[in-house]
Amino acid sequence: MLTSIPFDVAGPGVLLAIAAFSIGALIVLTLIITVAEAIVMLLLKWDKFGRSLWASLLMNVTSTIFGGVLIALGLLGGSYIWLVAAFVLSVLIEGGVLMLMKRGEVRKNLLTSLIANLASYLVIILPIILLNAR
Repeated sequence: MLTSIPFDVAGPGVLLAIAAFSIGALIVLTLIITVAEAIVMLLLKWDKFGRSLWASLLMNVTSTIFGGVLIALGLLGGSYIWLVAAFVLSVLIEGGVLMLMKRGEVRKNLLTSLIANLASYLVIILPIILLNAR
């Protein structure tokens, strides 16, 4: 049974299409997570929605750059230790970004980062894990 695309037949256009789709999916997923976490931040009274949305975008882009590889390893490799490592890294990175935006409120920023990440991991990552569990 053929399980991969025969690239010598399909050509490089297929590779470009796959890459474009993957990047598009990553952008959409990041935007969904950003809005979800901004709503959580608003509910936690971190700041107004506009500022929460901006902070959420900054912290998610930053944590995606550093933690995206760990999440991919966890989802593709089937090992949940990578997801745990990515979660911890996300909380620390995003908490750091929040501290840069609102100095002096370390506990509130870390708690906001923890709860926002719990929400986004439960909304985005948990369904992926459940769909892949056969």
